[in-house]
Amino acid sequence: MIDLAVIAAVALGAFVGWRRGFVMPLVAVGTSLVGLYALYAGPGAGMVPSGAAGIGLGVLLITVAGSLVGRVAGMLASLIGRVSVLKAADHTLGLPLGAATALVGVYVALAAVVSFDNVLAPLHGKATVDQAAVAALRATLAANPQFSVMIDASMLDAMASEVATAAIPADQIAKFDATLGFYETTVRPALVGSVLAPILLAVGERAPFVGRHVEFPAK
Repeated sequence: MIDLAVIAAVALGAFVGWRRGFVMPLVAVGTSLVGLYALYAGPGAGMVPSGAAGIGLGVLLITVAGSLVGRVAGMLASLIGRVSVLKAADHTLGLPLGAATALVGVYVALAAVVSFDNVLAPLHGKATVDQAAVAALRATLAANPQFSVMIDASMLDAMASEVATAAIPADQIAKFDATLGFYETTVRPALVGSVLAPILLAVGERAPFVGRHVEFPAK
């Protein structure tokens, strides 16, 4: 599933790049990267609520910002389209640049998912979630507060209350957080089974500005 999503994203980026030229894809990815950094790791990190609500609000804000910036980029692209030589070059360069910018976007998304997966390490590969696992997850989140927007503190409190009397079966995690349960049962198996994801992460960590090393999860 992950590999098909990567291929589809790059193919779509190449197509969009050819149709819209090189200006629009670069602006779209640049806006998304800056917006994601500002909201979840930069000055806006404390402004979004935790849990799924924070993720939804972040996507909405980035979409609105991208729409505003896209209008300006659209005017620039329309000026380029009036000159035949520039228009032809715009389409020609747009295809590989569209694919490249899509790859950057895929890399950033994968790096974020793998980093989040590492935070959830206390839950992985266990038949049940016990007090030690919940405590370890709290400690990991305290050391990586940027991920608190994806895990609601009240959910951890509910899990802590539950494990105080009995361990939670791993397949019951969704009872406390549907998104977390879906990740553990559906997204993570696809991630660790991906062929392309570790290759993209290894190559992408050498990229300027956005590249960083993340440990790919073991199977």
